[in-house]
Order: sequence, then C-alpha cells, then structure tokens
Amino acid sequence: MTAEKISVGVNLLWLRSGRVGGSEDYAVRLVSAIPADAPVRLTLFAPRGFAQAHPSLADRHEVVVSPPARSRPLRVFIENTWLAAQCRRRDLAVVHHLGGTVPWLGVQPVIVTIHDLQPLDHPKRFSLVKRMYLKAMLPWSVRRAEAIATVSEFCRSRLVERLGVDSQRVAVVPAPVDASLGTAEMPLAAAVPDLSHPFVLYPAVAYPHKNHEVLLRALSRLAADGVDVELVATGGRGPQDAKLDQLAVDLGVGRRWHRLGRIPRSVLDGLYRQAVATVFPSKYEGYGLPVVEAMARGCPVVAADVGALPEVVGMGGRLLDPDDDSQWAEAIAKLVVDSDSRRELSEAGLSRVSALAEVDSAAKLCRLYSQVAG
Repeated sequence: MTAEKISVGVNLLWLRSGRVGGSEDYAVRLVSAIPADAPVRLTLFAPRGFAQAHPSLADRHEVVVSPPARSRPLRVFIENTWLAAQCRRRDLAVVHHLGGTVPWLGVQPVIVTIHDLQPLDHPKRFSLVKRMYLKAMLPWSVRRAEAIATVSEFCRSRLVERLGVDSQRVAVVPAPVDASLGTAEMPLAAAVPDLSHPFVLYPAVAYPHKNHEVLLRALSRLAADGVDVELVATGGRGPQDAKLDQLAVDLGVGRRWHRLGRIPRSVLDGLYRQAVATVFPSKYEGYGLPVVEAMARGCPVVAADVGALPEVVGMGGRLLDPDDDSQWAEAIAKLVVDSDSRRELSEAGLSRVSALAEVDSAAKLCRLYSQVAG
C-alpha cells in the first residue's frame, strides 16, 4: 500500500515576482526541486500573477490565489485571516512560511525559513516601519515555529548568536544547485547594444548593501589606468538606481556603466558566459545565489569576503574587502588582461559548484516536513 503523502501548505504571499530578488529565486528553485514522487503534497498560497510567472510550478502543484494585497500591512492582515482560514479548512499537516515571518494566527505545526537577519544586524538600512515590524516578528517567529530552516551556516550562526535559538532547531537548506544550467548563448549586441569593451557583470538589485559604488569607483580607477572594461548591472528596479547613474557620470564612467534592469533568464545566461567575471561586492548576503549561477556557467567570480559569501564561494573564486575599491580594480584588471587567470578561476568555480550540487536540498526539506508532521 502506498503511504499517504504529507499535506504541506507553503506561504508565498510575500512573493512579488521580480521585486524580492534572491528570496524569490530561492523559493522557486526549492519548490521546483521537490520531485513528483516525494512523500509530500504541496499547496502553494500565492499572490495573483504567481502562476503566470512560474507556470511549471502551477502545473505540478495546486496554487491558491490570495486576495490582492497592495501593501505590507494588508498582506499581513490577509495572512492572519484568509490564509489562516484556508489552512484550517484544508487540514494541512504542516505550514511552511518561506518569507521569514510567521503570522500571529494559525494552529498547524509551522516551519519558517529565515533568509538572513539583516534587519536586526543592520537596522538603519531599512525603513523605521519595516525594522520595527521585523524587530518584533523575527523573535516571535522563531519561538512559534516547530522548526526553522535557513539558507547557510552563516545564517544559522546569526540565529543562534542574535536570537538565542538552539542550533538543533535550525536546518540549513541551501538553494538547490543545478550544475548543468546555463547553456544559452546571447549575442552581446542583443543584450547591451552600446557595449564596446570587455565587461564584468553584477546581477543585483541596487539596494544600499549591494554596494555597487565600490565597483563604480574601481571602474574609475581602471579607466584612469587605461584598462578597457565596462560594468553591466542587472536586476529589478532598486532604490539607488538614480544615485548610481549620477555617480557614474560624476566619476567619468557613465559610458562604461550599463544598468539593464530585470532581464530574461536566457539573456542573463548569455551575459554570465561572456563576462570577464561576475563581481559581487555585497556587504551582507544570507547565501548569494548569483555567485553559484555564475560559477555553474564557467564565469570567474570575485566576491566580498563577508556574510555567507566566503562559505558559498569557498575556493571557487576570489574574495576581497568590500570597501577597498583598489583591490576590486586590481582583481578586475588582472582578469581582463590575463586569460590564464580567467581560466583558473573558471575551473575553480566549476569544481565548487560540483561540490555544492551534492547537497540534496529538496530531500532535506522533505525530511524536515516529515519530522514536523510527526
């Protein structure tokens, strides 16, 4: 007799396609990695437009569309009313909140995925309302949850140190890695029509902690030294877009700065494959999925030596001080002019991805569901 599958509700109401960055990529990859023969049956509670943005998930799992929520307070209200009622009605064994917080109301056993503790570690990077909300909700969420999932050992250590969580309650479930991703080729002229030199790529929304400024200052140094290289940035609209455009002009590198916005996956794959390097000077990452994507495509990686990036990159890339633009300029210049250095970093990255791909994140998550469901 076939064992009955565990019924799991997955809260994705926080997910605004194209606007929440790495947490969306993580959630989609993780749910996509759960095989059809897994011992769980998922019901995805998601905002309008989710099924259209992620049709493969909608084909495999039931997607229940929430009432529209145009603001965070309204979304929180819906989580505590509509979502709580939906979960009770469906008699779910486990509810998994993938957005980092647990609603006040709800009776089922709960798992919460916390992507990082940046709102507590660096509160000034957030609005007063958001940091006050998360200052209350993050401690509540880890107390309420039967189990906590997070994306890296770095995040687990922060949960233990900052919130006093027992490390045995925290399961590290990293983003699933597909080392075969990225076979697309995209002509540069189609992606960046005015690109005239070799380029480095930074795939990140322009939030303050992403630290695009250090790359623009490095670009200015390189231009002064006669190194012909340009910077291509991708990602959805960010709060620092206008500031960065102006800084590029002020530094005299406006023509070497290309901000593409959110682009199709096929275009990003092509950019990874043709870039001199993927540069990632972020000052705080709970994981850093783009560096894994870059390494999987054979793109050399240069990343900041803080947060989870050293853990994720390992020996697969070069790690630098995120505040030292001279280091970034030197590293980029070497990769522009030295094909041997590019090849060595590319091979190191591919080796690192192979190691990361050995972790079966979907299986780890399914075991956690079984454990919590009892």
